[in-house]
Amino acid sequence: MAAGLSTPLHLAASLLAVFTAAGLAMVVMSRPASWSPGHRQPLSDLAAAVGAVVIAVGHGLSGALADGGSEAVGTLRAVGLALLALGLSPSRLVQLTGPPVLVPVAPLPVALLGGLAGLVGGLRVRAGGRRAALVGAALVAWGAAETLGALSVTAAAWATVAGSLALGSWLWQASASRLLAKVVTAFLASLLAVVVLLAGVVGRLQSGQLIDRELARLADFSEELADEIAVDWPREATDATRPLSTAVETLLRLREDDVEDLADIKELSFRNQDFFSIFDAHGAMVSYSDDPALRDGAFPLQIAGTGVVENLLSSDFRDAESGDLVSVGGTLVALGGVRLHEERARPEDPPAGALVAGRLVDDLWAARAAESPGVNVLGVLVEVGGEPTVTSLGVQRDVARAVVDVLAGGREQAVLNADGRVLYAGASDLFKPGAPELLGRIVTLSSVELLSQIERSQARRLFLLALAGALLAGAVAGVVSRRLVAPIRRLTAAAAAVREGDFDVAADVDTPDEVGQLGRTFNEMTASLAAQAGQLREAAAVQVRLRARLEALTASMSDALVAVGADGRVIAFNPAAERLVGRDVAGALERPLEEVLVGSGPAEQSAAQALGPPTSEQVVAVQLLLERPDGRFVPTAATAAPVHDASGMVLGRVLVLRDVTREAEIERMKTEFLSNVSHELRSPLTPIKGYAEILARKDVGPTATRHFAEQILGSTARLERIVGMIVDFAALDSGRVELRREPTELSQLIDEVLDRWRGRHPDRDFRRRLAKSLPPVLVDPGMLRRCLDELLDNAVKFSPGGEPVSISAVWRSASSNGRGTVRLSVRDRGVGIEPDTAASIFRDFYQVDASDTRHYGGLGLGLALVRRIVDGVGGDAAVESEPGKGSTFHLLLPVADEVAAGGRNGPGRSGHPRLSRRLRH
Repeated sequence: MAAGLSTPLHLAASLLAVFTAAGLAMVVMSRPASWSPGHRQPLSDLAAAVGAVVIAVGHGLSGALADGGSEAVGTLRAVGLALLALGLSPSRLVQLTGPPVLVPVAPLPVALLGGLAGLVGGLRVRAGGRRAALVGAALVAWGAAETLGALSVTAAAWATVAGSLALGSWLWQASASRLLAKVVTAFLASLLAVVVLLAGVVGRLQSGQLIDRELARLADFSEELADEIAVDWPREATDATRPLSTAVETLLRLREDDVEDLADIKELSFRNQDFFSIFDAHGAMVSYSDDPALRDGAFPLQIAGTGVVENLLSSDFRDAESGDLVSVGGTLVALGGVRLHEERARPEDPPAGALVAGRLVDDLWAARAAESPGVNVLGVLVEVGGEPTVTSLGVQRDVARAVVDVLAGGREQAVLNADGRVLYAGASDLFKPGAPELLGRIVTLSSVELLSQIERSQARRLFLLALAGALLAGAVAGVVSRRLVAPIRRLTAAAAAVREGDFDVAADVDTPDEVGQLGRTFNEMTASLAAQAGQLREAAAVQVRLRARLEALTASMSDALVAVGADGRVIAFNPAAERLVGRDVAGALERPLEEVLVGSGPAEQSAAQALGPPTSEQVVAVQLLLERPDGRFVPTAATAAPVHDASGMVLGRVLVLRDVTREAEIERMKTEFLSNVSHELRSPLTPIKGYAEILARKDVGPTATRHFAEQILGSTARLERIVGMIVDFAALDSGRVELRREPTELSQLIDEVLDRWRGRHPDRDFRRRLAKSLPPVLVDPGMLRRCLDELLDNAVKFSPGGEPVSISAVWRSASSNGRGTVRLSVRDRGVGIEPDTAASIFRDFYQVDASDTRHYGGLGLGLALVRRIVDGVGGDAAVESEPGKGSTFHLLLPVADEVAAGGRNGPGRSGHPRLSRRLRH
């Protein structure tokens, strides 16, 4: 948590919990539960109120002591949660607009008891309904705060704030009906917000000052350590070597294997140094240290190459002593040494050798520096070349890396988050003695514990002041608000009487302020309302009667009625319009007309455009083709007229639409019938007329006369067939012809038909293929012959070149409906039918080629007649065709013995010849 945040968070958590818990206790006690006469009021309300008070006291002690983890305070809050849970029942919570909870009481740890109380209360919250959810959330959050307190004080505080806000929202809803409670609650909420805000500002300012002082202290301490290393350590090393400057013979006789003698010299003279080295005049070296790594390997050789050793062995160097701070392999080393010379040697004599001692800036030194008495730092680290090379025991390597990165660029102070906490860092540059060369930096660290202690002390004082101020302000607000609310309560009572229909009531409010003016205005209003109430009731009754009549009229209309407002949106839509357009009234009202009436009108206009703008004065009558949502197109006759108000302004348009699908279909059928009949009648009449004129005018001889007579008879037969087809079709369609269904053997009937057609077309190959043991079918034999004649006529007509025509019949087992059928098929190898045309081939007057110059003649009634006959006997018709490869027409005929079981006319069918399926499209 950032510095300065604990004070406002602690204050908000404690104050909100105290006041919301106390508010819950007041709501419970101020709304007594109902009970039957003779029974004592249950103790559940008292337990709930006591639990809420105990929670408020617990949070009050927590805020005053600034210690939320106290065992006694935690126990008090847990007990309060348990009492509150036991005291609130689901039915009572519904009355209070709150949730149900039930917590088992058992010898559990304090934190676990509080958490369990909140958790169980949250799980059972639904028993009180949606209105209880906020209290359930508050109990869950408070219980979580008790459990989290042992892990994270900050998380517990946030959970307490969340629970308090949830309970505060519930208290606002519970007191929404009482102005006094709302005023006091709003005043206290505003005051608490101001107190928390001021506490945050004050805490932030004070914490900022403490941080500045802490950073300055760390920077000073780092500078002291830098001066000690760069100045004091080389001087101390030189002072330690000076007493041995004349012991030339003793020192130069020592070798690496004289370990005991070297250890004695270090113990006596170089106890405060990490190592010492002896050099003869030629640079040969003997080095010793308690750490074997400093006397063996590369380190002694690196010391021999430093400027201190070179100066002491050089004849040109006039001083007998030398000291310096150097970097050896990334480690800072403070060196100091003297020349070795005889007691009687002159200054100009060359040196006999050199004695050098030194100290390392290492982790051990950093740990000792961090633990110095009175320093109070978390750790010390040394940066060399942008890398942390030395750290104390209290500083991890990743933390040291983060500190070095933050202080990059020469910064001397910094505040950072690392290792899960807030750290403060102060740095000082480490220069070479007597030169501006930067060798590294010394950094000291401390943590936020000291500031946290000061913030807790500050939070304690602020909490006590805020609590006392809020209580005093709440009491004052309650007294003042009560005086202000009393006239409003009287006005509310008078308004309630008016709501019940008592317009003679008067509000007893006589004050000189705005409330008094409101009371007088209210009395005047009630007097005016009493006069207008009678008029309004009479007008309303008239309007209701008129509206009922209008709705009855529009609902009973067979034509669709659509009303559009001036903005082009639908405002009325009767049931006939729903059926016509294919939309329900909910999906049409308040939508633009373009979205409701989808289709086209004259001159490639949309349907809405064809009806005119919504404010047009024109009366329009047009033919539309509307498209329903299911993809079906509906021919529609539409009329649109403007609607005016009393002043003559156009309010919109009213549309009347009528489905003319039947009329369009009849017109189409009439046109096709006249076209086909005129064409088909003209074809046989032309040869009859021509041959008759020749016979009437000329004597052409017996042979020609016989030929002309045959042609006339053939054309007459064709004409009779056309007229007969029209008569049969009309008779079947009108019900004048009765289909006499009887068991019929197909074999004999098919042979008779094929013999007749072979006589007509001797050059055509007619084939027959019937399955063995075919059962008899229940049909009208004459009408079945007519069906076969029509199918064979089409097969011959559409099979040029003498292609064979075949008739086949197979027995099909019982289908899903339990009835068997015989499939009678007529197959040709002619021109075939397009796939998109096959679905319409059985329609009335349908022609594949309906032009006047078509190659194949016909009325378009043959297959329609077949369909009617097959439907009349309880069968079905279908076609399979492929362009260029021919067509196969199937007649599915009911088997006689199965159909006869349900009666002569078959199951579910009357003997009347009127067909159930009239027109197929």
